[in-house]
Amino acid sequence: MNNWETEFEVKYELRYIDDHGFESVKKDSLIIEASSQSAVANIIKSKFNYSDNIQIKCIKELWKYE
Repeated sequence: MNNWETEFEVKYELRYIDDHGFESVKKDSLIIEASSQSAVANIIKSKFNYSDNIQIKCIKELWKYE
């Protein structure tokens, strides 16, 4: 048994209303260690409190323990 999980890069967009009342989009990425892509999506959604303003653009596997 191993305790290593796969590392994924997640690219996402966060939409919000700025201080001037305009809609803004923040594009960013995170590296997350998880057991699957669906687990990664759940982690991201949880991090942003399941907001409708978060949109996951891409989940890419970076490294997997074999």
